[in-house]
Amino acid sequence: MERTGSLDRRIVKEFETLLLERRAKLQESVRARMTERRTGEPRRSPEDATNAVESLGEDLEVAMLDRESREAAQVDAALERLARDQYGICRSCGTVIGLGRLKALPFAQRCTACQAGVEASECGVEAELRSRSIRPEPRPPRARMQPQPS
Repeated sequence: MERTGSLDRRIVKEFETLLLERRAKLQESVRARMTERRTGEPRRSPEDATNAVESLGEDLEVAMLDRESREAAQVDAALERLARDQYGICRSCGTVIGLGRLKALPFAQRCTACQAGVEASECGVEAELRSRSIRPEPRPPRARMQPQPS
């Protein structure tokens, strides 16, 4: 993969600071959520109608914890690319990822065009899998009843 450019050192340093701050916030949030989950009161059965809202809140909390953990891992990967002088370079085509994209998603690994291609292929695979799961299996043709001679 050939690099066709690089980002200005000053801009890279700004993104490094932004990524480090974001990682610290995510780590603190994950740590706080984990502590709260460990020290919180035990939950009752989700089947209990009176606890439905609490159960939904707990599910949301787990989803947020998962999202923040995954984002923290993406930030760590971006910091590693920064250390290897590969930050801001599309891992698919090797061109510089646009500043607008990096500002919106500082841990982006691909340029907009390559990411769109990846997402389109993923959507195609998911759609194909979904259609297979709901498409009934083909049935063998039914034998037609022939009138019996009398």
